[in-house]
Amino acid sequence: MSRIARKPEYLLAGYREIDCFPLILNHGTPMASLLRNFLLGRAHIPSRKDYKFAMLRGQFALIISFVGLMYIYLDYSIGVHVFYAYYAALTLLGLVTIWLNRQGFYRVATVFMVVMVNGLVFIFADSDHPYGGVFLYFIPCALIGLILFGYNERAWGLAFCALTFVLALLAFHFDFQLVPPPVYLEDTFRAAFRINLVVSMSVSSFVVYFLLKRNHESESSLLASEQQLLEVTRGLKKSEERFQLAVEGTRAGIYEWRFQTQEIFVSATYKNLLGYAENELQDLSVQKYLREMIHPADAERMHLNMDDPGHLSSPYQTELRLKTKDGRYKWFLDSGVVQVDAYHQVQMIVGSIIDIDERKKAEEEINLKNRQLAKTNEELDRFVYSASHDMRAPLASLLGLIHLSEKTHAPEELHLYMGMMKERIKTMEGFIKEVTDYSRNTRLSLTVTEVAVRPLLEEIARNLAYAVDQRKVTLRYEVEPSLKVITDVNRLRVVLNNLVSNAYKYHDAAKGERFIRLSGFRQEKTVFITVEDNGLGIEAEHLHRVFDMFYRASVKSEGSGLGLYIVKETLQKLGGDISVTSRVGEGTAFTFSVPDQPLA
Repeated sequence: MSRIARKPEYLLAGYREIDCFPLILNHGTPMASLLRNFLLGRAHIPSRKDYKFAMLRGQFALIISFVGLMYIYLDYSIGVHVFYAYYAALTLLGLVTIWLNRQGFYRVATVFMVVMVNGLVFIFADSDHPYGGVFLYFIPCALIGLILFGYNERAWGLAFCALTFVLALLAFHFDFQLVPPPVYLEDTFRAAFRINLVVSMSVSSFVVYFLLKRNHESESSLLASEQQLLEVTRGLKKSEERFQLAVEGTRAGIYEWRFQTQEIFVSATYKNLLGYAENELQDLSVQKYLREMIHPADAERMHLNMDDPGHLSSPYQTELRLKTKDGRYKWFLDSGVVQVDAYHQVQMIVGSIIDIDERKKAEEEINLKNRQLAKTNEELDRFVYSASHDMRAPLASLLGLIHLSEKTHAPEELHLYMGMMKERIKTMEGFIKEVTDYSRNTRLSLTVTEVAVRPLLEEIARNLAYAVDQRKVTLRYEVEPSLKVITDVNRLRVVLNNLVSNAYKYHDAAKGERFIRLSGFRQEKTVFITVEDNGLGIEAEHLHRVFDMFYRASVKSEGSGLGLYIVKETLQKLGGDISVTSRVGEGTAFTFSVPDQPLA
């Protein structure tokens, strides 16, 4: 390779090959595309690293082929024919490497090229004069081996580098006479050395340039990746802040149920919603969650979901009641998503709870009011019908009595008619009072005070003694003078007035001893009062309807049928209840309860 016939044109050609390297990596030019297709074919190379090494391998092979052809030309020009076959082998070596490269046999191409180049350089170094500069080609051979195998296969690279070193020592110290050396003039060694020095340094520079460019591209890629990561980090931080603000704004408690371990991890807000501190509920398991925290009415549905989360849709949403730390149950809206693996097996459930207790209470109150409104409308229809009938009957009777009184002048008949008119007016007055009591109970709010029960009973009994013909009915009081209750005294008076009045009205005149027993006692925060008589009694078939509006248990009923209905409605307003027991011919007992109400 270090022959005297080396011309300056080779050096120019060599430099042009080296200078075109930046164009090779520029895929935007036609020349770059043409060269790429020649060296690599049209096969797709997904890895950027594989692509760069494949391009470099092809470029080395192209340079080797070019150098072989150039040396054939140079030796031909000076009439040296010894090395034609080896130069042709060098050219063929480059072409075979390019073919292997195009087929995708990258490891084979690298080993083939490194072995053959080292072998040919060894032959040239063994035949050439030691001072001709051929030994300089061992340097790019070592560099080519190191760079083409890369860091991941550095053991191979170091092995071939060692091979190059051994071959260089052998060629320098021993003369194997593999090829008969040509005869040179002594003044040609200096020119040969310069040519070989330039070519070997050009190839070495090309390798180093590739390493520098690779390093620069790696640094640029790392910097770009770093900037991208910083942008992603900032974006994630902003997203996290927005998510945190959204969670705080909605007061949502986050939970994560890990299906494999059956553990549930909850956030601090989740714990706070249930009244727990941040260091509590650290060992929350699915079993504890189902047994201790979910309302029994919701437990069966949640058991189904926990045992087989496939019942949950993704995303899912449900309403349930959870027990707080103080033992109360609160309503929560539970929302989440189910995470499954490639085999559709549930891995994790991530969700949140939002306090909807106030909303549920408002909904229940609205539903209650709707039911009450429907009941009121129904009762109003019945009330209008029955009230008009009950008002019309006494009025018609009054008109008849007035008509009869106009046709007679007998004092005794007029007195009779006037008495009958008085009874009809009393009936209407009682009916109007009942309607007024019903209206007041419906419209007016509670006004609670502390009420002494016995004095109120005595007052009502005294008033009724003048309004009702008691006919020797005895009153018996079994109420402690100290018994008191915090309630609405006017409503309690309406209840007692109706019950005691009925006890008077429906006494049994056939009995020698007629009595009304008024008893009362306290149990915790509730007072129970009983109004019992030994009067006519009520038949069993009527007992379940005596509290209905306008219901009369017998033809002997004197009232409108509103009294006991008003009693029950009034007690419901007070938070109490009433029951009745009765036997025909033995008497009747009404027992009602009145709970203490907080003072306003």
